Amino acid sequence: METIPPKIIAAISTAVKAYREEQKALQEKEQARPISSLQERVSLWAIAGRQDLMLQRRIWQQRLH
Repeated sequence: METIPPKIIAAISTAVKAYREEQKALQEKEQARPISSLQERVSLWAIAGRQDLMLQRRIWQQRLH
């Protein structure tokens, strides 16, 4: 089996280290986001309206069959 040159091993390990640091930074950023911003984007009235429309369509389709 052929040995891998040290420069290639160094390049691979540097790339893996950079990737892991980037993933860790993204994970910390996700955890730091406040929950309230998510709640502001979700409208329970909109969800309930869509659910009602889907239910009405399903009932209508069942009558046709």
